[in-house]
Amino acid sequence: MDNAGPKGSFGRHRKIMPFEADSIEALRDASRQKAASLNQHVLGYGAQAEAEWAAAGIAAPDLAAMRQYRLERIRAELRRRGYAGAVLYDPVNIRYATDSTNMQLWVAHNPTRHCFVAAEGPVVLFDYFSCEHLSDHSGVVDEVRPAVSWMYLYGGELTEQKVRRWAAGIADLVKEHGGGNSRIAVDHINPEGVEELARLGISIDNGEAVMENARLIKSPDEILAMRRAIVACEAAMGEMEQALKPGTSENELWAELHRGNIARGG
Repeated sequence: MDNAGPKGSFGRHRKIMPFEADSIEALRDASRQKAASLNQHVLGYGAQAEAEWAAAGIAAPDLAAMRQYRLERIRAELRRRGYAGAVLYDPVNIRYATDSTNMQLWVAHNPTRHCFVAAEGPVVLFDYFSCEHLSDHSGVVDEVRPAVSWMYLYGGELTEQKVRRWAAGIADLVKEHGGGNSRIAVDHINPEGVEELARLGISIDNGEAVMENARLIKSPDEILAMRRAIVACEAAMGEMEQALKPGTSENELWAELHRGNIARGG
């Protein structure tokens, strides 16, 4: 009996193990390298967007330089305010600090993914399991660790236990890289986290002030990136305008704008 499934089905052609790995570690490394190569940040924005930017005469920004500039802007603010580091949960802030993304809408509501930026020391990203490849392109992330999530959705009645694990990890980083300074900035945090960090001798202040002031001054590469984003958005808006006909619903029209933005890497 042929158990391969209906003709043309995906399962019939699927390969569970297309090669023999020397070890589990080798398999993990190979999988990570392949996944990293398929990251949108590595693949780029596509031929359509690149052609439109070339026609507009907008050069490509140096993304490596832009990432380093942004990190230094954060660190300058941390030093100016006397902080040992910052803990960032807002996905927009994490993107600014690391140029890495993962389920942006989900983590905007569910505070799981976060990062620690030392004023004098490493950038440590806390991400979901097996998501290390999402920051391999960054060049500014020094280490990726599994995130300890202590929000109620994940922690439930174990929230207190989980918040202690999380706070201990943050406190260890502050003690190792803070040079005796125990003040940090945090952009978003629940009361349990504040209390547990305080119990460990870590005081916190407003991390939003750090991040918003870091963004105030744009680098030449950031300005190039912004100009490219405007060209892409205007092109998508033009396509939306062309699709506007009597009887078109608002949702159908918005779908054209989203299609155009996404097609250009937005």
